[in-house]
Amino acid sequence: MSESVKTVNKFFREADKVSVNVLKAKMLLSDRQSIIFDMYYLRGNDVGFIADSLCVSGIVINRELYKIRKKIMPLIE
Repeated sequence: MSESVKTVNKFFREADKVSVNVLKAKMLLSDRQSIIFDMYYLRGNDVGFIADSLCVSGIVINRELYKIRKKIMPLIE
């Protein structure tokens, strides 16, 4: 697991709802990224479930999560 994944996961384990809402408001996410963000980080759904729900492959979800983490990292460091 990369350091960025560990850092982002740690943030979401320790953050309160207000901090998460502030973070999301500062990020510019596409509609699909916003849905994936909510499903993965807020609801705790796994990649397979999200992929099935959005009718895409798990690879697409992982790629979008990578892009989302790249947007999160500068805001939480």
